[in-house]
Amino acid sequence: MFSTQHFKLVIVAFVAMYSATASSDDSFYKTREKGWFWYETNPEPEPEPKVIPPQLPINKPSETNQEKMVEINAEWLKANLPELKMKAINSPTKENLGAFFAAQRLMLDMASRFSDKSSEYFRTSGNFLSEEHRRPTESYMLSKFKRDREVQAKPVLEKIGMKGGLWFFYSSTCPYCAKQLPIMKALANVFKVEVLYVSLDGGLLPGIPKDKVVFDTSGKAAADFNIQVTPTTVLVSKNADTFKVISLGAASLTKLQTHIVENAHSMKWITDEEFQSAQHIRGTNTLENGNLSINESDVKNTSILSEILENKIDLSSSPIGTPFRRGK
Repeated sequence: MFSTQHFKLVIVAFVAMYSATASSDDSFYKTREKGWFWYETNPEPEPEPKVIPPQLPINKPSETNQEKMVEINAEWLKANLPELKMKAINSPTKENLGAFFAAQRLMLDMASRFSDKSSEYFRTSGNFLSEEHRRPTESYMLSKFKRDREVQAKPVLEKIGMKGGLWFFYSSTCPYCAKQLPIMKALANVFKVEVLYVSLDGGLLPGIPKDKVVFDTSGKAAADFNIQVTPTTVLVSKNADTFKVISLGAASLTKLQTHIVENAHSMKWITDEEFQSAQHIRGTNTLENGNLSINESDVKNTSILSEILENKIDLSSSPIGTPFRRGK
């Protein structure tokens, strides 16, 4: 049985325990009106901000900072080679001379490469553009071409001789006139072109037919034709109302023939076909119908331009070959 003393001790202990519990759970009892299921957590402390150390700037190359590269090509050499030359002439230092001759060497190398590639092109795929089709360069073909031209030119010159003739202004003391005389006689004898010899000083040249000489001692004819040098050869119409100067000074037979035909053609004495047949360079085998036309969008397309040009080339008068037509 408990004694009274024991009972007092129990009461004291119970009161002490109750006081401790009430003190620790006071917040719960004070907020009991929030309900049985209310629960409130204590806020977590905010994390301290991280301190990021400063970064040193990194110099990355940008397009604006990169130096532009310059290609040393034909355009650059054309623009800068004269300047390099002048700089080397004005100040011929080792550096200036080296820069100029190095650039010059590069230019010569480019020209050599262009020449080699051009020869290869004409030898392989570009023969249709070869100048050989206008005038041969090989000696054996050139000889034949010249003979054929003389044959074709003869009837043309004979027709011109029916429209007019040549006036040959000379002086008996002019050595060039004496050199020119055999060529004038060839034009008269072979091509049937009448030649009238006009003496400006009243003298004669050995070999000139006397019935073909007139004397212009007064200087009137020389003034009318504005003679400035002897010999001078003029193509004159039969009625003497039209004339063209053919040569000032001595000239070869080929040159005289060419100039006679050209001027006769300009005066409508011969047709276009007759004019072309007497040419020492064929000019009708490049384009068949005048100028070349191409779509604007294809102008810069080299393959299309080359193909169109090849299809329009006319080789019908080629002096080195006969055109071949497939299927015929």
